[in-house]
Amino acid sequence: MDIDLASENERLRAENAALRQRVAELEERVAQLEAELERLKSQLEEAERAGKRQAAPFSKGPPKANPRRPGRKAGHAPAHRPRPERVDRTLEAELPPACPDWGGKLTHHRVEEQFVIDIPPVEPIVTQFNVHIADCADCGKRVQGRHPEQISDALGAAAVQFGARVLGLAAELKHGMGVPYRKVERIFSVGYGLKVSPGGLARGGQRLARQGAPTYERLIQVLRESTVVNADETSWKIGGDKAWLWVFTNLEVSVYTIDPTRAHEVVERVLGEEFDGVLGCDCFPAYDPLAYRQQKCLGHLLKRCSKSALMESEEAVAFSQKVAHLLRRAIQLKERKSEMSPHGYRVARGKLEAALNRLLAQEATDPEAAKLLKLLTKQRPHLLTFLYVDEVDATNNIAERTIRPAVIVRKISAGNRSDKGADTHAILASIIQTCRQQERDFLDVATELLGNPTPQALTLVVANRQDESMQPGHSPAQPLGP
Repeated sequence: MDIDLASENERLRAENAALRQRVAELEERVAQLEAELERLKSQLEEAERAGKRQAAPFSKGPPKANPRRPGRKAGHAPAHRPRPERVDRTLEAELPPACPDWGGKLTHHRVEEQFVIDIPPVEPIVTQFNVHIADCADCGKRVQGRHPEQISDALGAAAVQFGARVLGLAAELKHGMGVPYRKVERIFSVGYGLKVSPGGLARGGQRLARQGAPTYERLIQVLRESTVVNADETSWKIGGDKAWLWVFTNLEVSVYTIDPTRAHEVVERVLGEEFDGVLGCDCFPAYDPLAYRQQKCLGHLLKRCSKSALMESEEAVAFSQKVAHLLRRAIQLKERKSEMSPHGYRVARGKLEAALNRLLAQEATDPEAAKLLKLLTKQRPHLLTFLYVDEVDATNNIAERTIRPAVIVRKISAGNRSDKGADTHAILASIIQTCRQQERDFLDVATELLGNPTPQALTLVVANRQDESMQPGHSPAQPLGP
């Protein structure tokens, strides 16, 4: 069969031209998609940086054209500073004899009240202790008297000391609020007329930490006996070397520890290998080897789903939306538990468990969806623990709030210079934060610590308060850090 070479050649030329045109169109499309991908990557990176940013600048974008008016929303009940319950002095704001502008007679005389709350001039109190000293006639041992208000037995060159409230306030400013000792020096000079040195305050803090060490150990023991403990960690520095600051907290007590490692052994050292409560934490791999019953933070997982929803893959978007919907259903079920019968709650919980199992039984071909599926499958035993234990929350927010003041301290001080400084910060920060949670005055606690001749453990956690805080709906005290 003869082939018309001319027509065949013409057909191939036309096909070649069509293919070239198609290739050009596809190249143009690829260029557009690459540009769109770069734009989305840039937006995602900016969103991730903004989410992690805990220092200036706080701006989340360009200023709005019509920003909302500052203050409370329209219709909200007004709030005023309460009227003082005590008035220390009363002054009269007398009228002039006549109108200052026209000289006319003043009529309709009346009196309104105004209150000014101010800080009085502070004069430090200096106490002299006449310390009686004698020798034992039998053994020759030197015996020295001690008054209950003394915080030290030092005499001679160290006879002039700062009291417990000075050292306690300096410690709370430094370790509880992140104020550097050099600024504390200025605060004491301007506000109290005290001449102090940063070095002296640092040594006073170390001394207070030595007295508080047994109390710190007692706080750890309280955690080990707790029903639930939430943990989190953040980077730190000790003498310029990398370290990690850990927090272990619940509604009653908080314990900080600083360690060179970020391994699970730190958790076991604090909580003990026999801890039988529930550990609330994120999905960081260091928690995986622990044999504790755990609750993974659903807040982190929901944030992970939100990032996956920005991906180009339809499979990743659809799977992340299904996961987010199921996790939110679980959180809502816990919130409605008090409105449901025990049987109805168990049935709804069982349906959620089955739905989660079905969701994780499917296969994923998209890389992003596959990674999320792998993570959820790995953490499956720890996703819905909060539905079985009333005291357990679905998120790790309490640990993140408690560690936030430490992050501010790190940004200001860049960590500690020595292991002794790290131990001092861990002990004092733990006692200060626990005092806030227990609504106790840290200055009173510092006075009691320094008033003991030898370090003794104080009981900061009150039993009846602990029982009350375990009731559903109880809100934890908020950290008062910077």
